[in-house]
Amino acid sequence: MARRTDVVHFLRTDPAELLGVLEQLDRDRDGWVNLQAVEADEESPDAQPARAGLFALVSGRGPRIPVGTWVPAERGGRRRDPDSVGLQHPGGVRAYQQLLAAGVVPPAGATVLSDHPRRGLVLALPEGAAPADVLAWILAASDTLAGRRLPDTWVALVHRR
Repeated sequence: MARRTDVVHFLRTDPAELLGVLEQLDRDRDGWVNLQAVEADEESPDAQPARAGLFALVSGRGPRIPVGTWVPAERGGRRRDPDSVGLQHPGGVRAYQQLLAAGVVPPAGATVLSDHPRRGLVLALPEGAAPADVLAWILAASDTLAGRRLPDTWVALVHRR
């Protein structure tokens, strides 16, 4: 089966187009999305931000600009995995506690699956978590763990199974 990837550029202040895509993914359960802010000095809005030099190899932190991922679970089979949301980030250890202390709370009923400084924070979402709430959490959590307000310009890579 061939996979397809679409690129959606959006403004955090006007995510209507992306929300439409997320709602379709939520209905179809046929893919996932990666989201990242685009800094004005980035070479390409679709490029991952670079970490320079040897420090990048030994760093215990994730990318300079957080990368959010939302994965609606596939349907089918006897077992239903939960939807998940993840964030690779430069925030270091105990990211979930940092977010809670800053008042950035995930959708009610979310549980921590992993909280690792390099691999990132991954949460299992409760059934029925709204895509708009997940997006709002990713944006707020990205700002908090980056230690600053990220730009209004973002890019989403939408992967279809």
